[in-house]
Amino acid sequence: MHKTEVLIVGGGLAGLTAAISSASNGSDTTIVTKTMVGGANTTSIAAGIFTSAMSSEDSKELHYMDTINAGYSLNDKALVKTMVNDAPKYFKKLLELGIEIDYGPVYLPGHSKPRGYVIKGKGVELQKILRGKCKELGVKFIENTLITSLISDGSKIIGAIGIRMDTMEIIGVLANSIILATGGFGEIYPYTLMPKGSSGYGASLGLRAGAEVIDMEFVQFYPTMIAEEGLPRLFVNYESLIKFGADIVDENEISIFKKNKINEPHKITRDTLSILMAKEMEKGNSLYLDCRGIKDEDIASSEILAWAVGSLESKGVPVRKRKIKVSPYAHFFMGGLRADANCATNIPGLFVAGEAMGGVHGANRIGGNALTACMVFGFRAGLSASLYCGTVDFGSENLIKLEASRLMDYIKAEGSKNANEVISIIREKMWNNVGIIRNRKGLEEALSTFNSLRDYKLSNSIEKIIVQMMLDCAEVISLSALIREESRGSHYRSDFPNMSNEWLKKIMIKIEKNECKVSFIYV
Repeated sequence: MHKTEVLIVGGGLAGLTAAISSASNGSDTTIVTKTMVGGANTTSIAAGIFTSAMSSEDSKELHYMDTINAGYSLNDKALVKTMVNDAPKYFKKLLELGIEIDYGPVYLPGHSKPRGYVIKGKGVELQKILRGKCKELGVKFIENTLITSLISDGSKIIGAIGIRMDTMEIIGVLANSIILATGGFGEIYPYTLMPKGSSGYGASLGLRAGAEVIDMEFVQFYPTMIAEEGLPRLFVNYESLIKFGADIVDENEISIFKKNKINEPHKITRDTLSILMAKEMEKGNSLYLDCRGIKDEDIASSEILAWAVGSLESKGVPVRKRKIKVSPYAHFFMGGLRADANCATNIPGLFVAGEAMGGVHGANRIGGNALTACMVFGFRAGLSASLYCGTVDFGSENLIKLEASRLMDYIKAEGSKNANEVISIIREKMWNNVGIIRNRKGLEEALSTFNSLRDYKLSNSIEKIIVQMMLDCAEVISLSALIREESRGSHYRSDFPNMSNEWLKKIMIKIEKNECKVSFIYV
């Protein structure tokens, strides 16, 4: 049994900044992670690009409008306003902590001004510095531990239970407040660059505790992942490459941009390009990134182009010698737990930050806003959770122990179906039926499959817990996608290919008495 004032689930950028903020406000703070704090999460593999309107030629108002426009007006406007207003302040805070800017500002598609700042050492160095600051402030770490459920006394969150991934020891944590900073859902798809463990379990934990989720139908697929046998599966920064002469071509070396009469392809956003590529691939076409048109002098004069090319060539990808096969992959989730600008959910004592929070990005996220939202709402969540602690007393350990006993019984129960086989089925259905191009028949089939998988008695103690969490997320994503009968942003329905003003509303789901309850929030 552990005891802490603020418990943070997740050790990426959002979790680390939340811990720094909470501990700096004097609260006893603990981070619990499935892997290592500051490693093996989305931030650790990120390009380290933040966006902030800090130049004299830019403004917070422009950053706000670009974010709303990119989100097709479905963003929670209060959250967007908070993000763009607070970004310069918290970016300065990161610099004070020792983070260095490599270069910037640079242009990213969807932004009207150059406002991208690339961190020196990317996500790895960023997290190394923040982890060190957490240790300096006395933040405790519980690593290699999967939180399996949040505990409530009926009126507020009082703690959590989990299981150590290495020893199978069950742990209980008594806490006055909990911040879910668990990242995204990449692992529920078979093709993703998100690290192992990105199963969306924060949304599942919140849902089962009674929290609301929103925007779950909006899954961002990044258009260009290397998909060629014999080459490493890598993220390809298509924006800068295409700006300087690269192209995406089919097997006959015909440009998909020229074919679709797109005059400025470097400005095309991730959602639009992924859908365009998926339509080409549905016809049986393989697609290739062709960078042979990039000139040496352009590489010498552009830092971001030099980085984009160099990061591929240093890993053995002959990107300037021949065309390279590419494909979209699951990248980012706009949906998540609903919260206010202080990161509070509808459940007292439960807060959220980072990719686990829905509402900021609307129907599509533009580049650089992911780490920016993690930073802003991470710092805000830590302070909010710390301040909340002063308003409540610790709950009863007996409730924690009772749930721990139930978990032990579930782990010991033997099953005949291998949980890893079920995980493979979930991923296949998500890719084929709830991927880039969707329709009613496929979504209904996916929901039917997910529902039937609930009945299996599973083996593999850790994996069978993860299966239930993955199914929670898969079902609410599929249900939201089925309900939204239009195409908007990253959500494309082939049976409803147009955007409709009737759907200027957000889909909100919560679980009541083991059933999904759907409601709408008009924007």
